[in-house]
Amino acid sequence: MAVIGARPATGIGVLRRRPRARTRPAPAPRSRARRIPGGREALNSLSAVLIAIAAAVGLGLFYLSQSTHVSAIGYQIDRLNAQVDALRAEQQSLIFQIGEARSPTTISTRARIELSLVPIDPSAVRFAIRPVDPHVAKLTKALK
Repeated sequence: MAVIGARPATGIGVLRRRPRARTRPAPAPRSRARRIPGGREALNSLSAVLIAIAAAVGLGLFYLSQSTHVSAIGYQIDRLNAQVDALRAEQQSLIFQIGEARSPTTISTRARIELSLVPIDPSAVRFAIRPVDPHVAKLTKALK
């Protein structure tokens, strides 16, 4: 049989303890002059809004710094591409000038005008005759 309001035993014999009643301490009285309307919830929501604004400002500044950096790098790439194009054009011009300077007509014109050279009479030219090797002569005759 159960007894209404009976508590279970927590110890043995003499060492039996009774559970303490739990009491909540009373809140400290607050003065009405310093009280914020809406209480602690309003204070928490205001600080949450301020934190959100600070986070948004921080993200905005981070975004602006990154976009400024990207655009600066873009301008630098454009400047370097223009410099590469100018150097390629200069290279093509130099290749053209080299080809022009190596052409036989340019060489003969410069020789006559700037250096006052005249062409030599072909009859004045004598070529040295190479001694004929007997083996080479036989091979040449055999191939003919």
